[in-house]
Amino acid sequence: MHLRSGSETILVVDDNPAIVKLVATILLPLGYRVLDAESGTRALQLAEAGRGEVDLLLTDVVMPGMTGAELAGVFEEKWPRVKILFMSGYMSPAISAEDRHSRQKGFLRKPLCPWELASKVRELLD
Repeated sequence: MHLRSGSETILVVDDNPAIVKLVATILLPLGYRVLDAESGTRALQLAEAGRGEVDLLLTDVVMPGMTGAELAGVFEEKWPRVKILFMSGYMSPAISAEDRHSRQKGFLRKPLCPWELASKVRELLD
């Protein structure tokens, strides 16, 4: 099965370094630029420094400090063109069904499947 490539910038936010490494291992060979942050606060610092060059925010839902939903809310206000992809090990009530299935947002269940991740990323970016 062929995974479609891209050249967009993806900001991966997860407090688990193994998840960040897995995502990078899947997306870097497909041509994407991957930025990583261990928290919502760090993700916002990276986005500000890059002046909104992020094309897709891939964020865990449950994180210490700032949740993925809170982080997405900030992105929606500051950088409304950025697509948002949530990921979680369980279905979180913090992410509505509308958000999980909108054209601007999506949801992936952990553990991540490489094909599903690559496909959902491409779907949101196209």
